Amino acid sequence: MFDFILLILIIAMLIPSARKNLSTFVVRNTMLPPQENSKTVILKENDFAVILKDKNGKQKSLNEFNEKPILINFWATWCPPCIAELPSLQKLYDKYKESVNFIFIVNEHFEVIDNYLQKKNYDFPCFTINGDVPDIFEPAIIPTTYLLYHERIILYKTGAARWDSGKVMRIIDELIEKNMESQFDYGV
Repeated sequence: MFDFILLILIIAMLIPSARKNLSTFVVRNTMLPPQENSKTVILKENDFAVILKDKNGKQKSLNEFNEKPILINFWATWCPPCIAELPSLQKLYDKYKESVNFIFIVNEHFEVIDNYLQKKNYDFPCFTINGDVPDIFEPAIIPTTYLLYHERIILYKTGAARWDSGKVMRIIDELIEKNMESQFDYGV
């Protein structure tokens, strides 16, 4: 029976139209939650000088998002691992969109992105980068995701991950609590 299933999978991978869906299915069902960084990575001020552009052409600096934790995800519509992790990122966005700044970065035309988001019923905010990307955020592969808190990288993951895991949510809850405490301490 196992041989038969393996043969079907091999044949399916040979069919170009089935390849992307099959790859996405396999990745989605084998994803694990990301691991917390073992070393502290401190960002420099110029690392936040990234200029983001939304689908309406409005530009914002990454600095403008730094009042809350930030989740940055580099992805593409043609990337099976990206597609595999997007449902978990949408769930995370649904839960934390008021308390965390989500920045989904793409390098495709917004028409392609909007069509994809509508088809999948995703509503997270997408941006392109206008200008250079600091080395610290230059992804070697996609998807690549960062969870930032002020000047620190808390989580960093290349490849697909299960972002709606209890572990990730506990980390985000702790960051939100710290952020609320620091705002209270400074009278913000």
